[in-house]
Amino acid sequence: MPKSKKRKAHHEFHPPANSVRSKKNRSAVPVGIVFLAIIGMGIAYFAMGSTDLWLLWLLIGAVIGSIGGYFFGLQIDKSFSKK
Repeated sequence: MPKSKKRKAHHEFHPPANSVRSKKNRSAVPVGIVFLAIIGMGIAYFAMGSTDLWLLWLLIGAVIGSIGGYFFGLQIDKSFSKK
């Protein structure tokens, strides 16, 4: 059967350059780091008691919490990447 010459050609769709990134490029690691760093600071605040080194203890709690948040975020990414 012959093709119609009035028919428009098919064109590929190209999304605009400023479009939103796809979900596969997002990660749970930064969220885990921030969330567990805040929780670590809270635990350190209540566990330190009355001491003059309160800033040091809060910093240690934030560092330990952010390390845990990094590994927690990696595990979340790994578990959601499996289908």
